[in-house]
Amino acid sequence: MPRTPRRAILPALALLCLAPGLAPAQDPAGEQAIIVLDASGSMWGQIKGKPKLEIARETLATVLKDTPDSMALGLMAYGHREKGNCEDIELVVPVRAGSGADIAAAAAKMKFLGMTPLSEAVARAANELRFTEQKATVILITDGLETCKADPCALGKELEESGVDFTAHVVGFGLSAEEGKQVACLAENTGGQYLAANDADGLAAALTQTVVEAPAEPPAPEATLDAPDSAPISSRFLVSWTGPAHQYDEVQVFAPEERGGRGKVIDNRRVLSDKRADQKQVELVAPAKPGEYLLRYYHGAQSKVIATRPITITEAEVALEAPGEVSIASTFEVTWTGPGEQYDEVQVWDPRARAGRGAVVDNQRVHSAEGFDQRQVALTAPATPGDYELRYYNGHNSAVLATVALKVVDAEVALQAPQEVDMASSFVVTWTGPGAQYDEVQVWDPKARAGRGAVVDNQRVHSDKGYDQRQVTLTAPAAPGDYELRYWNGDNNKALATLALRVLETEVALDAPASVPMASDFTVTWTGPGAQYDEVQVWDPRARAGRGKSIDNQRVQSDKGYDQRQVTLTAPGVPGAYTLRYWNGDNSSMLHEQPLEVTAVKVGFDAPASGPAGQQVTITWTGPGARFDEVQVWDPAARAGRGKSLANKRVQSDKGYDQRQVTLKLPETPGNYELRYWNGDNSAVLHSQPLKVQ
Repeated sequence: MPRTPRRAILPALALLCLAPGLAPAQDPAGEQAIIVLDASGSMWGQIKGKPKLEIARETLATVLKDTPDSMALGLMAYGHREKGNCEDIELVVPVRAGSGADIAAAAAKMKFLGMTPLSEAVARAANELRFTEQKATVILITDGLETCKADPCALGKELEESGVDFTAHVVGFGLSAEEGKQVACLAENTGGQYLAANDADGLAAALTQTVVEAPAEPPAPEATLDAPDSAPISSRFLVSWTGPAHQYDEVQVFAPEERGGRGKVIDNRRVLSDKRADQKQVELVAPAKPGEYLLRYYHGAQSKVIATRPITITEAEVALEAPGEVSIASTFEVTWTGPGEQYDEVQVWDPRARAGRGAVVDNQRVHSAEGFDQRQVALTAPATPGDYELRYYNGHNSAVLATVALKVVDAEVALQAPQEVDMASSFVVTWTGPGAQYDEVQVWDPKARAGRGAVVDNQRVHSDKGYDQRQVTLTAPAAPGDYELRYWNGDNNKALATLALRVLETEVALDAPASVPMASDFTVTWTGPGAQYDEVQVWDPRARAGRGKSIDNQRVQSDKGYDQRQVTLTAPGVPGAYTLRYWNGDNSSMLHEQPLEVTAVKVGFDAPASGPAGQQVTITWTGPGARFDEVQVWDPAARAGRGKSLANKRVQSDKGYDQRQVTLKLPETPGNYELRYWNGDNSAVLHSQPLKVQ
């Protein structure tokens, strides 16, 4: 949230003498502040041969002798009584007017021994000043960083959020620039200032010299709040407001007893962000715990609370109705009574999980459930029998509002299937089980992933056309061996039943010519599973830097020769050694391969070397003559040198096919062109020769 500085950057003398007002012209009467002094062992460190603790004592004595008697000032110290104790924090001089001499005397006698719990010390000083009820200022003087596992930056945000008008200032004594950044945030997050003092003169200057003097802060604007005197726990209620309506103004629900009396904002709403801004209203959510709270109008421009109103949060009926017992992994309904807020949900809770800390096993938002109007949700029971809980969870407050016991009992889950199946074949499994939305039957390979196992095939029971018969169809692995069938409950991510499955080796073979002319069509007879995604491929083992590539392929079930167990393929357009492969798509596995030699064929044209622009010309061709082969007139200069086909004719579509001829029209523009024989199956130019158009 953007902040407007509430204080001047002070004269160093004013930092202590006028700390709450932070401007010499202001009357300190009625103001209160606490100095938090670092008395840790690091203060024995020397600056120019003199211990820092002596410099601090002398400077405090000099500054505090001029403190007005009307100022209420106290001293909090840490690390001054024992070593290694993060709880060594003490209010040495209580807050009272005219305490300057007592503070100087206490500092003069103080030992410097221990740790640096600066965050906790500042928090205790804020509580001592009742910062949630009235204006309060803390001045921290430290020569070190936090050493007690606390976050001063987060503390600054917390104190700013909870305080009525709280400010912290930090004097970094002998800190490096990087160290200073780590404590400066405590001041910056509360609207205060960080002042660096690197030697005796610097500390004196920081406490006696004016750096910047700002005009006094304008008086806070007026605001009012109108709301019910009470509201049930976790319910929504409206608050009417009047006030400055600044961009960052908000109405808050504040719990003053939280965080050891420092208080906590439980809910808040920007006054201009609420859809009822025109009516000067905001909607808030009551806390989940009954008790006395405050409504607060927080003015963002001055970072202060300018109006409050008490509100009592009362008990409300929250209840759950559900079966006392349910079967493992089954779906059951719960009827609920409660706030029914947007993020409220009913949960299945396992109190034994996470070493007794518990965990949510299943949950359903009440607003998202189909049964919202009937106040019902559907949940899935755990897959392990035992004692659980149902919980009504209020999401806005992150609180459990009601619980009821739930017993989960065992139930029959079983699989029926052949003991043995051929590799890569389809087979049917009959199942008994919950039949939930995400339940599935799996083929499991226990040897995969170094013995961790892996799913080889799976089928959701709800998605299979055999659901009414409690059946699914699966595909066996492509490798012979011992596997498992598993009934998998998706809601709980657990196998509920298993059954052994043996996969047998079966014949897979291809009958094809040992060699074929390049770019020609040829027939392959196959033996194999013949599954939906099985295909015969022409494979180039040299492609992609030796990783190989499919040059042509045909699904066995898609080819018109399926009944004869045949497919038609097209040879590559480049002669060489290739492979024929039977590919099983379900398993992404090659079941058989054999060599295929692709031989060169003569490809050429009998055509004039030149011709008049726009004239028809007949070209006699020699080549594969495949279905998608064509003769092209090609302009190599077109498209910035990438070339372009200006005229083309499929060889099988031309009436001169039997004579191996095509007729083309020459370009209208004279120039140098090419005649090309294009093999469509391989997207390859098999021959080209120059053609001059005059």
